[in-house]
Amino acid sequence: MSKHRLSLPPSDWPEDIRARFSDAFARSSRYQRPRLEQGLGRWLLEAGQDDLPPELITPALLERRLGHLRPEMQAAARQALQAVFPEAKVFGREARVKVESKRAALQREIDRNWHRLPIAWQEVAKPKLFFCPEGMSDGLLVEAWTPDTVQSRLQTAWAFFDFCRDRGAAEDVVPDSVRQYLNQRQKLYQAGKVSVATTHGALQRLKLLGVALFPDRNWDWLDPVMRILKKKAALQPSRNDARIVDLAELRLAALSCSEVALRHHLAVSGHKKRTSANKLARTGLAISFLVNSPIRRESLATLDLKENFDARFTRLYLSPRETKDKQRDERLLSPEVQQQLRDYIDHHRAVVAPAQETALFVGSRGKPVAPGYLSQTVGDQCEKLFGKRVTPQVIRNIIAGFIVSQAPEQASLASIVLNHASTATTETYRANGKQIQATKKLRAANDHGRTEHGVETAGSEKPGQGRGRSRLSRPVRERSKRRKRGAA
Repeated sequence: MSKHRLSLPPSDWPEDIRARFSDAFARSSRYQRPRLEQGLGRWLLEAGQDDLPPELITPALLERRLGHLRPEMQAAARQALQAVFPEAKVFGREARVKVESKRAALQREIDRNWHRLPIAWQEVAKPKLFFCPEGMSDGLLVEAWTPDTVQSRLQTAWAFFDFCRDRGAAEDVVPDSVRQYLNQRQKLYQAGKVSVATTHGALQRLKLLGVALFPDRNWDWLDPVMRILKKKAALQPSRNDARIVDLAELRLAALSCSEVALRHHLAVSGHKKRTSANKLARTGLAISFLVNSPIRRESLATLDLKENFDARFTRLYLSPRETKDKQRDERLLSPEVQQQLRDYIDHHRAVVAPAQETALFVGSRGKPVAPGYLSQTVGDQCEKLFGKRVTPQVIRNIIAGFIVSQAPEQASLASIVLNHASTATTETYRANGKQIQATKKLRAANDHGRTEHGVETAGSEKPGQGRGRSRLSRPVRERSKRRKRGAA
């Protein structure tokens, strides 16, 4: 037997082992059988070299003889060994790691952080957070809530009371302490470190814990602020939602809104119907502006015809107060956006705007549209088209993620395009950029696989079948293609 041999051939196996192997794998495929033979042959070869019986199978021997093999070879060897030596524990473990239960881990965490609760809260919480060794007479909250619920609500309370101690506020859930807490969260939100939904969830957990520990108190004073936070959270989707739609779909949606609005405006004569068309055109133009020049919501809503555009409406200017470098910023508008802008000014805006009004976006009562309302109409319209709210902030997230995914080494470009206060804000989009890159690679691989098997790819979808385009009319898409060909 050659010292370089890696596996013992079946002809050299003991007769009883060869017979058991043949019986077990008589119907195995011609691709799998050689692999099984090689795996068992390797085991028999190394057992002979160790001068040990082949039926002696332990976790240590399995790891030493098979641990360095490829996963598929390890699986084949273990499968062959289990079939030939059924009494052996080939796939089992000799000793399993003992995993601590959630209940025990929660008890240790509560004991470690108990001092972070105020004394008054400790006295009330102690009997309700009692852990019975036999589990027969647990405290009320331990019995009523799951370990995860108890943990999340206590963690929120610990963090809140730490904040109160650091700021010298009253260590209790009272209006003054909550007001200071929300002011601090507001600053974190403006810095891009927390979301409105996160703050709403923290305040909700804090209230639920307080109600459970102090049911005699009146906690209704928290309801108004929680309603406001919930409403704002619904209008501010998370950064993770920036992957729900791509820029091409948004551009088509904006064109669809503007063209449908213009068709309605020309077909009707009543003031009410024309103001409705004005709202749709205004929303479509706002989406196009955000895709073309992703400025902030406040800057978008306060665009002025005299201050922010040139005479031919081909360029958009931002004032120094709207840019991070405090310099006037100039942005070129695409031909499609220029046409949308002229249509909106000539037809829709003229119906509602007084002669002396210079604001671009004007509502049905002749007054400039508020930033919050403009954001809400954009989100409402996108929800109709895509089934998910896409607000101006989400569009900015989409563009930042697109820039970072296309040129990760030049992520600072996103800071310039979006007028971020610092490049640190852009760094938060790197994770999304990697996910967008992975999604594109997966989509390309799937399209390639479908092409090889004669299946239509995403690029050959029939009209109305693509995601995000199902509600865009076919004529709109055709006109968009003709415009692009003409621009080229």
